[in-house]
Amino acid sequence: MAGGNHNVGIILLLLKYLKGVKGRTRFQKIIYLLKEKYGIDLSYRFMPYYYGPYSDDMQSDIDMLSLLDLLKVEVVSLGEGVLRYEHNLSPKGSEVAEEIEKQLSSNQKRQLQSALNELKDVETDKLVEKAKELMKQKLGERILKELLT
Repeated sequence: MAGGNHNVGIILLLLKYLKGVKGRTRFQKIIYLLKEKYGIDLSYRFMPYYYGPYSDDMQSDIDMLSLLDLLKVEVVSLGEGVLRYEHNLSPKGSEVAEEIEKQLSSNQKRQLQSALNELKDVETDKLVEKAKELMKQKLGERILKELLT
């Protein structure tokens, strides 16, 4: 898997291993942390946003996977105009995730599963906090490096 296909593969595997993700914010932060903290090979570019790092490309991939019927996005009303987007694999998406999983080396699979095991029970607000802090640190390091070169 290369480039964008690899990103999409990771999204499908993440949904398989976590048995779904409740909330766009949560989904974005998990992917960001997989990339920046755990070194999972993802090419998404994240920008600072109100709820922490955000990637338009990632959201576009989720929308595309939904259109292709590989994942289902259910909009749940939490009351008072608050909506939560719940992401789950479709039956077709589960089949594709199984095929992608077969292509991974045991090391890649172990790395992804280990990272997701650490993140799965962390509350969303804590994920936001961790992602914001890591982004701040990474941006600071990048700016410092540019100043020194």
